[in-house]
Amino acid sequence: MEDFFRIGVLTSPHGVKGEISVYPTSDDLERYRDLSVCFLKLKGEMKEVHVTSCKYKKNQPVLKFEEYNTIEEIEPLRQTELYVDREHAVALEDGEYYMADIIGFDVVDSNGKVGVLKDYIENGADQTIFLVECEDGSTKYILDIPEFVKNVDLDSKKIHVELIKGM
Repeated sequence: MEDFFRIGVLTSPHGVKGEISVYPTSDDLERYRDLSVCFLKLKGEMKEVHVTSCKYKKNQPVLKFEEYNTIEEIEPLRQTELYVDREHAVALEDGEYYMADIIGFDVVDSNGKVGVLKDYIENGADQTIFLVECEDGSTKYILDIPEFVKNVDLDSKKIHVELIKGM
């Protein structure tokens, strides 16, 4: 299981007092309002930072961290990934899971093992696409919609899919 979940990428300073815009990678835009503690991935290490304010500009969160107070301090953080730990992650409903927790699961269909979930991407249409490394070394791209992904079994660490011809 992952201990940290990426929720965004810092993009550009906003003003001169250390605020910075965030490109969100979380599907819950409101989650940033209640954010108090998060982590910056700097040189492979997680640095804890404390959020003192959040506002939105064009549906993009703009955060202020206690540890950064000027544009000169925040400017080098462009393209830095923003994370929360499991303790500060958004609570899950029954049947939900964190995407980071299913990486490495076997992907199976009615004929057996298709491959292993290596990663996922989110496209501009707000959809998730599973990147499955197949037994033959090829990669399958499976859209995470009920027509293709039938079940994610956290106990057996398997993702049950129904593929169509050509997938």
